[in-house]
Amino acid sequence: MKNMKKPLNLDQQYLNRLENVTFNPIFIMGVQRSGTSILYKLLSETNSFNIVTAYHIIKYNELLHNNIKKLEGKIKLELEEFFKYKSQTDRGIDKLQITPDFPEEYGFILTQKTGQSKLTHETLKIFTEFCKKIQFISKNDNLLLLKNPFDFSNFVYIKSVFPETKFIFIHRNPIKTLNSQLKAMRTLLEYKSEYMALLSPEYDRVFDNKILFNYYRFMYSSFAPIRSNKAIKILVKSTDLFLENIESLTREEYICTRYEDICKKPEIEIEKILKFLNIEAKSHVQYSDFIKPRKTTNLKEIQKKEKFILKRMKPYLSYNKYLENKL
Repeated sequence: MKNMKKPLNLDQQYLNRLENVTFNPIFIMGVQRSGTSILYKLLSETNSFNIVTAYHIIKYNELLHNNIKKLEGKIKLELEEFFKYKSQTDRGIDKLQITPDFPEEYGFILTQKTGQSKLTHETLKIFTEFCKKIQFISKNDNLLLLKNPFDFSNFVYIKSVFPETKFIFIHRNPIKTLNSQLKAMRTLLEYKSEYMALLSPEYDRVFDNKILFNYYRFMYSSFAPIRSNKAIKILVKSTDLFLENIESLTREEYICTRYEDICKKPEIEIEKILKFLNIEAKSHVQYSDFIKPRKTTNLKEIQKKEKFILKRMKPYLSYNKYLENKL
């Protein structure tokens, strides 16, 4: 199996079955490379939530068909074989192991179907259909747990659409976040990730266009400060919006955790979150087994701007108590 064929929309004939499907979403909110993936993974291990997986995104147009025709196991096995064929066992940007059931972000579907990565009035229809599909094929009454870094500061709109929802905010030291963002992009541009190509046709197209590929490689290199400056600007804007609007939520509507605390004491942090949601874990695992700390060195361009970043983001650092200790 050398290539994954683009499927027909086999679900079209079954969409009427979604009419009476309901869902109550819970959102993990964090910027890119702030720890949303590991938090999503840990919470998924409780088996107390329905989640978005790589399979759901890659096979979006046939989720209902595969479920009704009892083909899910076969299709997932084919995906596993494809990953093995491409010698891809982890995401490359981290050591999280890839499987068809790997927890993923709904932003990939929004981008594929609408060209927008955030939840908006324009993307709400496809988002709703996606969520209903997952609830339908899950065949249980678990809450739907979701994540999408592009929606980190979008919680005011999300709350207006889903007034009963709750948010789990995860924060990370901004220096480490920015450093990880740049390193991740350089990794994804160094070698093609077949896994990412399945999730993001846009990423796939970059590797098919030599001029575009070389442009992105240069823009994300240490020779071009534009991307690092833009990353800082985006992070500052996102965290400023968070601080401006977080008081619009009540303390019963959200909980905050930090990536650093998740790594140091995952059992305690996950228990806090489950208690906040009033949910009990259906499966009990040693969460620390999934934590694999790695020593990282900050990129030179981040080191040069560290004082500026810390000064500009002092309110955010203070809010998350990063000024009280060195993390």
